[in-house]
Amino acid sequence: MTRSRPHAGRALAHLAALAFAALAFAAAAQEPFPSRPVRLVVPVAAGGGIDTAFRAIAPAWSEKLGQQVVVENKPGGGQVLGSDLVAKSKPDGYTLLAPGVPIAFNTALGRKLPYDAIRDFTPVSHVVSQPLLVVVGPNVPVKTMSELFAYAKAQKAPLQYTSGGIGSYGHLWWEMVRSRQGIDGQHIAYNGIAPALKDVMGGQVPLLIDAIVPTGAQVKAGTVRGLAIVSAQRAKSLPELPTLAEQGYTGLDAAPFYGVLGPAGMDPAVVQRLSSTLQQALAMPAVREKLQEQGFDVVASSPEAYAKLIRDEIERWSKVVREQGIRVE
Repeated sequence: MTRSRPHAGRALAHLAALAFAALAFAAAAQEPFPSRPVRLVVPVAAGGGIDTAFRAIAPAWSEKLGQQVVVENKPGGGQVLGSDLVAKSKPDGYTLLAPGVPIAFNTALGRKLPYDAIRDFTPVSHVVSQPLLVVVGPNVPVKTMSELFAYAKAQKAPLQYTSGGIGSYGHLWWEMVRSRQGIDGQHIAYNGIAPALKDVMGGQVPLLIDAIVPTGAQVKAGTVRGLAIVSAQRAKSLPELPTLAEQGYTGLDAAPFYGVLGPAGMDPAVVQRLSSTLQQALAMPAVREKLQEQGFDVVASSPEAYAKLIRDEIERWSKVVREQGIRVE
């Protein structure tokens, strides 16, 4: 007579369940990326340059990637809040960051950060850049860079100027330029570009250095006067505005840059998938034309080139910060 063995049956059932779970896990692990929407954290408020660029790119990138790229604004702390969120996310490729220059500048300025700009992120691509503009108020009697330098040197007091804020690209760039030109200057800090532009248009501050988006629109409207574009070539959106080199000033080119990063530790195959599809999206004529009309220069670099850019920018502007004694509270 053979007796049943309930304990053995339960053990076999348990083993079968474990095997099924292992197979399911393996299948999930082998599931091609991406299998769900990708979250793209933009660490500034809606309407800024970064937001404008990536909302123009996201539909085409979604098409090439095969999943929706969802742009999510997470402003705060000079892009620190959104950057920290991504740095601490799971490195599976489903949470990405679209930072601007603060990814390098916050380090160059010596800010205490909850992440390391090099170690805690995985570069995907340097996506676009946009040139700086040098503009003056309508009542400032200068039309060229040489006239601006002469005007600044003739002032009894340091020439006041403004930018997108303390530690912005415009702020650090003008500190470098005025130092080389032997000009005294006083930075008037505003909380963002909108109030700074308003006071330059109104004559309260004579000089502004800022990116072409959104300042270029005011140059077109005639509310401020453009003197130069800080770029190797003229901008498609402002073709009448000469470059610095055309006016005889070389070695001063600089451009705010926007890219895509993921958390540290991402699978190289996932990084390659994200980077290649992003480059495909940026190669689409309609996307390139839209970005160029807005004032952006399309770059679409490799992950390695973007990593090098961040390191180089940290080194370059750390030197300016030290030499000029710039402090950010």
